[in-house]
Amino acid sequence: MRVERRRLTPLVRAYLVERLLAVALTLFGVSLVVFGMVRLIPGTVVEQLLGQASIGSPEVVASFRRFFGLDQPVHVQYLAWLGGVLRGDLGVSWLSGKPVLRLFLERLPVSSELAVLSIGWSLLLGVPLGTASAVWRGGARDGAIRVAATLGLSLPAFWQGTVLILLFSIYLGWMPSLQWVPLTRNPGANLAIMSLPALTLGTASAAMITRMARSSMLDVLGREFVRTARGKGVRESRVYFHHALRNALIPVVTVAGVQLGYIVGGIVVVEDVFTLPGVGRLLLDAIFQRDYPVVQGVILLLAAAFMALNLLVDLLYAVLDPRLRIG
Repeated sequence: MRVERRRLTPLVRAYLVERLLAVALTLFGVSLVVFGMVRLIPGTVVEQLLGQASIGSPEVVASFRRFFGLDQPVHVQYLAWLGGVLRGDLGVSWLSGKPVLRLFLERLPVSSELAVLSIGWSLLLGVPLGTASAVWRGGARDGAIRVAATLGLSLPAFWQGTVLILLFSIYLGWMPSLQWVPLTRNPGANLAIMSLPALTLGTASAAMITRMARSSMLDVLGREFVRTARGKGVRESRVYFHHALRNALIPVVTVAGVQLGYIVGGIVVVEDVFTLPGVGRLLLDAIFQRDYPVVQGVILLLAAAFMALNLLVDLLYAVLDPRLRIG
Protein backbone atom coordinates (compact mmCIF):
# COMPACT_ATOMS: atom_id res chain seq x y z
CA MET A 1 0.00 0.00 0.00
CA ARG A 2 2.91 2.35 0.69
CA VAL A 3 4.25 1.65 -2.80
CA GLU A 4 0.90 2.70 -4.31
CA ARG A 5 0.95 5.98 -2.43
CA ARG A 6 4.47 6.79 -3.60
CA ARG A 7 3.54 6.00 -7.18
CA LEU A 8 0.43 8.19 -7.10
CA THR A 9 2.07 11.16 -5.41
CA PRO A 10 3.61 12.61 -8.64
CA LEU A 11 0.19 12.34 -10.32
CA VAL A 12 -1.43 14.27 -7.50
CA ARG A 13 1.29 16.91 -7.61
CA ALA A 14 0.99 17.28 -11.37
CA TYR A 15 -2.77 17.65 -11.05
CA LEU A 16 -2.43 20.32 -8.36
CA VAL A 17 0.17 22.23 -10.37
CA GLU A 18 -2.06 22.13 -13.44
CA ARG A 19 -5.08 23.37 -11.50
CA LEU A 20 -3.11 26.11 -9.76
CA LEU A 21 -1.79 27.33 -13.11
CA ALA A 22 -5.34 27.39 -14.44
CA VAL A 23 -6.44 29.35 -11.37
CA ALA A 24 -3.63 31.88 -11.90
CA LEU A 25 -4.53 32.37 -15.56
CA THR A 26 -8.22 32.71 -14.72
CA LEU A 27 -7.51 35.31 -12.05
CA PHE A 28 -5.40 37.23 -14.53
CA GLY A 29 -8.34 37.23 -16.94
CA VAL A 30 -10.70 38.31 -14.15
CA SER A 31 -8.39 41.19 -13.27
CA LEU A 32 -8.41 42.40 -16.88
CA VAL A 33 -12.19 42.17 -17.21
CA VAL A 34 -12.94 43.81 -13.87
CA PHE A 35 -10.43 46.61 -14.36
CA GLY A 36 -11.88 47.40 -17.78
CA MET A 37 -15.59 47.05 -16.99
CA VAL A 38 -15.54 49.12 -13.81
CA ARG A 39 -14.24 52.03 -15.87
CA LEU A 40 -17.16 51.71 -18.29
CA ILE A 41 -19.53 52.82 -15.52
CA PRO A 42 -20.42 56.49 -16.13
CA GLY A 43 -18.75 58.90 -13.70
CA THR A 44 -15.76 58.52 -11.43
CA VAL A 45 -15.00 58.96 -7.77
CA VAL A 46 -14.16 62.60 -8.54
CA GLU A 47 -17.74 63.39 -9.53
CA GLN A 48 -18.97 61.46 -6.50
CA LEU A 49 -16.85 63.58 -4.17
CA LEU A 50 -17.35 66.99 -5.79
CA GLY A 51 -20.98 66.66 -6.80
CA GLN A 52 -22.30 69.78 -8.54
CA ALA A 53 -18.97 71.51 -8.02
CA SER A 54 -17.42 69.24 -10.66
CA ILE A 55 -19.51 70.91 -13.39
CA GLY A 56 -18.02 74.39 -13.15
CA SER A 57 -14.52 73.66 -11.80
CA PRO A 58 -12.43 71.87 -14.45
CA GLU A 59 -9.19 72.80 -12.66
CA VAL A 60 -10.38 71.20 -9.43
CA VAL A 61 -11.55 68.11 -11.33
CA ALA A 62 -8.18 67.84 -13.05
CA SER A 63 -6.33 68.08 -9.74
CA PHE A 64 -8.50 65.37 -8.21
CA ARG A 65 -7.97 63.11 -11.22
CA ARG A 66 -4.21 63.55 -10.84
CA PHE A 67 -4.51 62.74 -7.13
CA PHE A 68 -6.27 59.42 -7.84
CA GLY A 69 -4.07 58.63 -10.84
CA LEU A 70 -6.99 58.78 -13.26
CA ASP A 71 -5.10 61.12 -15.58
CA GLN A 72 -2.69 58.33 -16.52
CA PRO A 73 -3.30 55.95 -19.45
CA VAL A 74 -5.49 52.96 -18.62
CA HIS A 75 -2.72 50.43 -19.23
CA VAL A 76 -0.42 52.30 -16.85
CA GLN A 77 -3.12 52.27 -14.17
CA TYR A 78 -3.68 48.55 -14.70
CA LEU A 79 0.01 47.63 -14.54
CA ALA A 80 0.42 49.67 -11.34
CA TRP A 81 -2.55 47.92 -9.73
CA LEU A 82 -1.49 44.47 -10.95
CA GLY A 83 2.01 45.01 -9.60
CA GLY A 84 0.54 45.78 -6.19
CA VAL A 85 -1.66 42.67 -6.34
CA LEU A 86 1.35 40.48 -7.12
CA ARG A 87 3.04 41.93 -4.03
CA GLY A 88 -0.05 41.18 -1.93
CA ASP A 89 -1.27 44.78 -1.90
CA LEU A 90 -4.82 45.19 -3.21
CA GLY A 91 -4.70 48.94 -2.81
CA VAL A 92 -6.40 51.45 -0.54
CA SER A 93 -10.00 52.61 -0.61
CA TRP A 94 -10.24 56.05 -2.18
CA LEU A 95 -13.03 57.08 0.19
CA SER A 96 -12.21 55.54 3.56
CA GLY A 97 -8.43 55.41 3.20
CA LYS A 98 -8.36 51.85 4.57
CA PRO A 99 -6.58 48.95 2.83
CA VAL A 100 -8.91 46.91 0.63
CA LEU A 101 -7.80 43.63 2.21
CA ARG A 102 -8.59 44.96 5.66
CA LEU A 103 -12.07 46.06 4.57
CA PHE A 104 -12.66 42.63 3.02
CA LEU A 105 -11.56 40.76 6.14
CA GLU A 106 -13.73 42.98 8.36
CA ARG A 107 -16.83 42.04 6.36
CA LEU A 108 -15.87 38.42 5.67
CA PRO A 109 -17.31 36.86 8.88
CA VAL A 110 -20.83 38.01 7.99
CA SER A 111 -20.67 36.66 4.45
CA SER A 112 -18.99 33.42 5.55
CA GLU A 113 -21.69 32.77 8.13
CA LEU A 114 -24.40 33.44 5.55
CA ALA A 115 -22.75 31.08 3.03
CA VAL A 116 -22.34 28.26 5.57
CA LEU A 117 -25.92 28.59 6.81
CA SER A 118 -27.22 28.67 3.24
CA ILE A 119 -25.39 25.54 2.08
CA GLY A 120 -26.29 23.79 5.33
CA TRP A 121 -29.96 24.57 4.76
CA SER A 122 -29.62 23.40 1.15
CA LEU A 123 -28.19 20.03 2.16
CA LEU A 124 -30.64 19.49 5.02
CA LEU A 125 -33.55 20.11 2.68
CA GLY A 126 -32.24 18.90 -0.67
CA VAL A 127 -30.80 15.48 0.21
CA PRO A 128 -33.90 14.14 2.07
CA LEU A 129 -36.30 15.52 -0.55
CA GLY A 130 -34.25 14.14 -3.43
CA THR A 131 -33.99 10.74 -1.76
CA ALA A 132 -37.71 10.66 -0.99
CA SER A 133 -38.52 11.69 -4.55
CA ALA A 134 -36.48 8.78 -5.90
CA VAL A 135 -38.10 6.33 -3.49
CA TRP A 136 -41.58 7.62 -4.44
CA ARG A 137 -40.77 7.71 -8.15
CA GLY A 138 -43.81 8.19 -10.36
CA GLY A 139 -46.20 9.01 -7.53
CA ALA A 140 -48.01 12.19 -6.55
CA ARG A 141 -45.46 12.98 -3.83
CA ASP A 142 -42.63 12.65 -6.34
CA GLY A 143 -44.43 15.08 -8.66
CA ALA A 144 -44.98 17.59 -5.86
CA ILE A 145 -41.29 17.54 -4.91
CA ARG A 146 -40.21 18.00 -8.53
CA VAL A 147 -42.59 20.94 -9.01
CA ALA A 148 -41.30 22.53 -5.79
CA ALA A 149 -37.71 22.08 -6.98
CA THR A 150 -38.54 23.73 -10.30
CA LEU A 151 -40.13 26.68 -8.50
CA GLY A 152 -37.11 26.99 -6.24
CA LEU A 153 -34.84 27.29 -9.28
CA SER A 154 -37.14 29.75 -11.05
CA LEU A 155 -37.81 32.36 -8.36
CA PRO A 156 -35.23 35.19 -8.20
CA ALA A 157 -33.44 35.64 -4.88
CA PHE A 158 -34.32 39.33 -4.55
CA TRP A 159 -38.03 38.54 -5.04
CA GLN A 160 -37.93 35.73 -2.48
CA GLY A 161 -36.16 37.98 0.02
CA THR A 162 -38.71 40.76 -0.40
CA VAL A 163 -41.64 38.38 0.01
CA LEU A 164 -40.13 36.76 3.11
CA ILE A 165 -39.51 40.15 4.71
CA LEU A 166 -43.08 41.23 4.03
CA LEU A 167 -44.54 37.95 5.28
CA PHE A 168 -42.51 37.12 8.38
CA SER A 169 -41.25 40.51 9.54
CA ILE A 170 -44.10 42.90 8.66
CA TYR A 171 -47.35 40.94 8.41
CA LEU A 172 -46.75 38.13 10.91
CA GLY A 173 -44.20 39.90 13.12
CA TRP A 174 -42.37 36.64 13.79
CA MET A 175 -38.92 37.87 12.85
CA PRO A 176 -36.84 40.49 14.67
CA SER A 177 -35.79 43.77 13.08
CA LEU A 178 -33.05 43.58 10.49
CA GLN A 179 -30.62 45.54 12.63
CA TRP A 180 -27.38 43.58 12.59
CA VAL A 181 -26.22 41.74 15.73
CA PRO A 182 -22.81 39.95 15.61
CA LEU A 183 -22.71 36.23 16.35
CA THR A 184 -20.22 36.71 19.18
CA ARG A 185 -22.43 39.26 20.94
CA ASN A 186 -25.76 37.43 20.84
CA PRO A 187 -25.84 34.08 18.99
CA GLY A 188 -29.60 33.67 19.29
CA ALA A 189 -30.43 37.08 17.89
CA ASN A 190 -27.81 36.68 15.20
CA LEU A 191 -29.21 33.35 13.98
CA ALA A 192 -32.74 34.78 14.02
CA ILE A 193 -31.60 37.64 11.78
CA MET A 194 -29.67 35.29 9.46
CA SER A 195 -32.47 32.76 9.06
CA LEU A 196 -34.37 34.61 6.33
CA PRO A 197 -31.25 35.53 4.30
CA ALA A 198 -29.99 31.94 4.53
CA LEU A 199 -33.40 30.64 3.48
CA THR A 200 -33.48 33.03 0.53
CA LEU A 201 -29.95 32.31 -0.61
CA GLY A 202 -30.18 28.56 -0.11
CA THR A 203 -33.51 27.92 -1.84
CA ALA A 204 -32.13 27.65 -5.38
CA SER A 205 -29.23 25.50 -4.18
CA ALA A 206 -31.63 23.25 -2.27
CA ALA A 207 -33.68 22.81 -5.43
CA MET A 208 -30.58 21.90 -7.45
CA ILE A 209 -29.37 19.47 -4.80
CA THR A 210 -32.85 17.91 -4.66
CA ARG A 211 -32.81 17.23 -8.39
CA MET A 212 -29.26 15.88 -8.32
CA ALA A 213 -29.95 13.67 -5.29
CA ARG A 214 -33.04 12.25 -7.01
CA SER A 215 -31.21 11.57 -10.27
CA SER A 216 -28.20 10.03 -8.52
CA MET A 217 -30.39 7.92 -6.25
CA LEU A 218 -32.37 6.54 -9.19
CA ASP A 219 -29.14 5.69 -10.98
CA VAL A 220 -27.73 3.84 -7.96
CA LEU A 221 -30.99 1.98 -7.29
CA GLY A 222 -30.75 0.42 -10.75
CA ARG A 223 -27.23 -0.96 -10.27
CA GLU A 224 -26.24 -4.57 -9.80
CA PHE A 225 -25.13 -4.38 -6.16
CA VAL A 226 -28.53 -2.96 -5.13
CA ARG A 227 -30.35 -5.77 -6.92
CA THR A 228 -28.00 -8.24 -5.26
CA ALA A 229 -28.76 -6.79 -1.82
CA ARG A 230 -32.47 -7.07 -2.47
CA GLY A 231 -32.03 -10.63 -3.72
CA LYS A 232 -30.37 -11.52 -0.43
CA GLY A 233 -33.44 -10.34 1.46
CA VAL A 234 -31.99 -7.10 2.84
CA ARG A 235 -34.67 -4.77 4.21
CA GLU A 236 -35.73 -1.99 1.84
CA SER A 237 -34.84 0.70 4.36
CA ARG A 238 -31.29 -0.67 4.62
CA VAL A 239 -31.05 -0.92 0.83
CA TYR A 240 -32.05 2.72 0.49
CA PHE A 241 -30.03 4.31 3.26
CA HIS A 242 -27.03 1.98 3.68
CA HIS A 243 -26.29 0.73 0.17
CA ALA A 244 -27.83 3.26 -2.22
CA LEU A 245 -27.67 6.61 -0.45
CA ARG A 246 -23.98 6.36 0.47
CA ASN A 247 -23.04 5.93 -3.20
CA ALA A 248 -25.60 8.46 -4.44
CA LEU A 249 -24.12 11.20 -2.25
CA ILE A 250 -20.82 11.29 -4.18
CA PRO A 251 -22.10 13.43 -7.10
CA VAL A 252 -24.25 15.42 -4.67
CA VAL A 253 -21.07 16.54 -2.91
CA THR A 254 -19.76 17.92 -6.19
CA VAL A 255 -22.98 19.79 -6.87
CA ALA A 256 -23.03 21.16 -3.32
CA GLY A 257 -19.50 22.46 -3.76
CA VAL A 258 -20.39 24.17 -7.03
CA GLN A 259 -23.52 25.60 -5.45
CA LEU A 260 -21.42 26.98 -2.60
CA GLY A 261 -19.45 28.87 -5.22
CA TYR A 262 -22.66 30.29 -6.70
CA ILE A 263 -23.82 31.19 -3.20
CA VAL A 264 -20.70 33.32 -2.88
CA GLY A 265 -21.91 35.26 -5.92
CA GLY A 266 -25.52 35.45 -4.71
CA ILE A 267 -24.41 36.96 -1.41
CA VAL A 268 -24.18 40.36 -3.12
CA VAL A 269 -27.92 40.50 -3.86
CA VAL A 270 -29.13 38.94 -0.61
CA GLU A 271 -26.97 41.12 1.62
CA ASP A 272 -28.33 44.20 -0.10
CA VAL A 273 -31.96 43.07 0.30
CA PHE A 274 -31.51 42.29 4.01
CA THR A 275 -29.02 45.14 4.70
CA LEU A 276 -26.35 42.80 6.05
CA PRO A 277 -22.88 44.34 6.56
CA GLY A 278 -21.02 41.71 4.56
CA VAL A 279 -18.68 41.59 1.59
CA GLY A 280 -21.56 41.86 -0.89
CA ARG A 281 -22.78 45.11 0.64
CA LEU A 282 -19.21 46.41 0.63
CA LEU A 283 -18.95 45.65 -3.09
CA LEU A 284 -22.24 47.33 -3.98
CA ASP A 285 -21.41 50.46 -1.99
CA ALA A 286 -18.02 50.63 -3.71
CA ILE A 287 -19.68 50.35 -7.15
CA PHE A 288 -22.13 53.14 -6.37
CA GLN A 289 -19.33 55.34 -5.06
CA ARG A 290 -16.93 54.44 -7.93
CA ASP A 291 -14.32 53.27 -5.43
CA TYR A 292 -12.29 51.37 -8.02
CA PRO A 293 -9.68 49.75 -5.72
CA VAL A 294 -12.38 48.22 -3.51
CA VAL A 295 -14.42 46.95 -6.47
CA GLN A 296 -11.39 45.41 -8.17
CA GLY A 297 -9.96 43.88 -5.00
CA VAL A 298 -13.22 42.42 -3.70
CA ILE A 299 -14.20 40.85 -7.03
CA LEU A 300 -10.72 39.39 -7.41
CA LEU A 301 -10.89 37.89 -3.92
CA LEU A 302 -14.39 36.50 -4.52
CA ALA A 303 -13.20 34.91 -7.77
CA ALA A 304 -10.24 33.37 -5.96
CA ALA A 305 -12.58 32.01 -3.27
CA PHE A 306 -14.88 30.52 -5.92
CA MET A 307 -12.02 28.71 -7.65
CA ALA A 308 -10.52 27.53 -4.37
CA LEU A 309 -13.87 26.00 -3.40
CA ASN A 310 -14.09 24.20 -6.74
CA LEU A 311 -10.58 22.81 -6.29
CA LEU A 312 -11.40 21.57 -2.78
CA VAL A 313 -14.57 19.91 -4.06
CA ASP A 314 -12.61 18.09 -6.77
CA LEU A 315 -10.12 16.83 -4.20
CA LEU A 316 -12.94 15.78 -1.86
CA TYR A 317 -14.61 13.95 -4.73
CA ALA A 318 -11.42 11.96 -5.28
CA VAL A 319 -11.34 11.08 -1.58
CA LEU A 320 -14.96 9.94 -1.52
CA ASP A 321 -14.91 7.94 -4.75
CA PRO A 322 -12.57 4.92 -4.40
CA ARG A 323 -12.55 4.37 -8.17
CA LEU A 324 -10.65 7.62 -8.67
CA ARG A 325 -8.05 6.63 -6.06
CA ILE A 326 -7.53 3.29 -7.73
CA GLY A 327 -7.22 4.85 -11.19
